[in-house]
Amino acid sequence: MSVEAVGLNPNRARRGRLAVANDELSTDALSVLATVPGWWARRAASFGLSGASLDVRCALAADQPIDPVALSTARHRSDLLDATPEQLGEAYVTALDRTVRSHTGRHYTPASLATALWDQTQSAAGGCIDGLVLDPACGAGALLLSPLRTWLSTCTETQPDLVLAGAVTAVAGRDLDATAVWLGNVALASTLLPWWAKVPEDRRRPLPALLEVRDGLTEQDPPAAAVVMNPPYGRVRLDQEERVRWSHAVYGHANRYGLFMAGAALQIRRGGVLSALVPAGWLGGAYFQRLRSHLAAEAPLHRVAYVRERADVFSTGVLQETILATFVRGDQPRDIRCEVLTANGHATRIPIGIARPPVLPDRPWPLPRDASDVPLVRTAASLPARLADYGWTVSTGPLVWNRAKDRISARPRARSVRIMWAADLDGGKPHCARARDSQRWIQLRPGDGDTLVLDRAAVLVQRTTAPEQPRRLLPAELDEACLKEWGGRVVVENHVNVLSTVEPEAPLTARLLLALLRSDALDRLYRCLTGSVAVSAYELAAMPLPDPSTLLAWADHDDTRLAQEIESYYRAQT
Repeated sequence: MSVEAVGLNPNRARRGRLAVANDELSTDALSVLATVPGWWARRAASFGLSGASLDVRCALAADQPIDPVALSTARHRSDLLDATPEQLGEAYVTALDRTVRSHTGRHYTPASLATALWDQTQSAAGGCIDGLVLDPACGAGALLLSPLRTWLSTCTETQPDLVLAGAVTAVAGRDLDATAVWLGNVALASTLLPWWAKVPEDRRRPLPALLEVRDGLTEQDPPAAAVVMNPPYGRVRLDQEERVRWSHAVYGHANRYGLFMAGAALQIRRGGVLSALVPAGWLGGAYFQRLRSHLAAEAPLHRVAYVRERADVFSTGVLQETILATFVRGDQPRDIRCEVLTANGHATRIPIGIARPPVLPDRPWPLPRDASDVPLVRTAASLPARLADYGWTVSTGPLVWNRAKDRISARPRARSVRIMWAADLDGGKPHCARARDSQRWIQLRPGDGDTLVLDRAAVLVQRTTAPEQPRRLLPAELDEACLKEWGGRVVVENHVNVLSTVEPEAPLTARLLLALLRSDALDRLYRCLTGSVAVSAYELAAMPLPDPSTLLAWADHDDTRLAQEIESYYRAQT
């Protein structure tokens, strides 16, 4: 995964680059790097090489960027002398300071996921990649080891010196971390040792450097046959020039991995394959709506595999829901193959089913997370109605409490109004949670009534949930009677979504909306719209809803029958 500073403001860009400078390497990272010469010598000797070939500095056509003095004083790690190339790269990133990894968004790819991503890439290409495989955020090259080994397996009858010369046409990588690039070149070069050992010593040339220190978002010319990547994660601030450059793929906040996905879609040739290990959040978030449209137009989604485990998969502690997503450049939108991937130790695929491509790609994409979700997403694909069509608006509670600490109190003061917190919604009916008694009132300033105060009935939904919670949608009704109990008006804190309407005669009544939000079907469907545990106003507004005639038919049902009708309706398609 790349250290990428493109588009950052100058101070942050400088910090991103310094994070991998020699004087920023941790003692543990230096220990990993100090072990590389011994690791190389042992592997080279195992293939019958000797002399200068055992010296990695002589064997590889890539300059070592690490200060020799710093390496000479670093402790060597004997436990890594027999490590695989994948283990060596993982040891390096794990040894970096946590703040460095967090700031640059680096999380290297476990070997099981690297293999699974490559298998997915080859499958989308019909079983064979004919041409260059590029990783624009290569780190220490973990994702390119499988492609290089696959290419080498086709070279058994080729002269060794031609194999070595042709390796540069098989795989390539870019990264701004010069140390990781050098380590990756060592790792990839080690897979070439069997061929290098067959070249007569008088004709033996240094092994090629397949990775380079370069911005991974620059154009690839000629386009690659495939891109495989695990790009850096995290928001990034774009300057004005970069915001114009990425306007086709960025709406609001920019995320590093979103930029890499947008760029990679244009780095492959027509018919080429893009496979990325990325968070699932881009499937639904508001900030990714232009990215979804861009990908749907340039490289439609072909296959998705959800990584089931969130913990103990990445050595660097990624807890977001992650997916292996594969796209084909210039392809016509087609059904999307969905799977679950178990990744601890060995990757195992469990089929989920087929999902239809989105009709409106800028909206969240409903994709099944489980085989039982397939009828839900098929029904959802046929439903054109959304909350706005029935006169409902969705907004986030306007009170950011830590910006108004001086006006919040346990007891009312002049011009005070009660605050409604997310904790007050537990159980489905607003109540004053004791945990918030010390922060129950806020003193209004002139003009606050227009922006902060809610003085009409509404449906409220908690914005934040935990991964282990059985439900994502946790609604509560703030009806007229309840609102009166709270004093006729409240100020809603920003961990609550507010759904309200000015069309009380619309087919979607508050009662029907609450029944929908409380149903298992809508809760599962919401999970299929997003990879986030947060419940956003944007994604609530995108929830597919029944047509008016269905809602009118449900209006007179009692609560039990209504719940049954909702479940049957959303799970009807097979």
